[in-house]
Amino acid sequence: DINELNLPKTCEIEFSDQDDLLHFRLLICPDEGFYKGGKFVFSFKVSQGYPHDPPKVKCETMVYHPNIDLEGNVCLNILRWATVPAAVATTAAGVAAAGSGRPLARRSDGM
Repeated sequence: DINELNLPKTCEIEFSDQDDLLHFRLLICPDEGFYKGGKFVFSFKVSQGYPHDPPKVKCETMVYHPNIDLEGNVCLNILRWATVPAAVATTAAGVAAAGSGRPLARRSDGM
């Protein structure tokens, strides 16, 4: 369950509509590393086809990161099929792992 995630204090999940748990935002405010002091917003869309279809994740904040393209598409292999909590945790960890220099092959929109 997404409410049971043990996210770092630098992350927060926000539901704009409490009745729609399939659309939410993840706010990440790193307190160390290359992105320290930044505020990064990711939108998550979980389709009706879940768990057969992975959640779609898009970065709403313009950021230069090896796993985020210029349109904000998040490229993480785990998003090919991932539970929603795993996708949230991976996105949060991905921002922290900046500078790995190796973008992954697949965007969360399936491209």
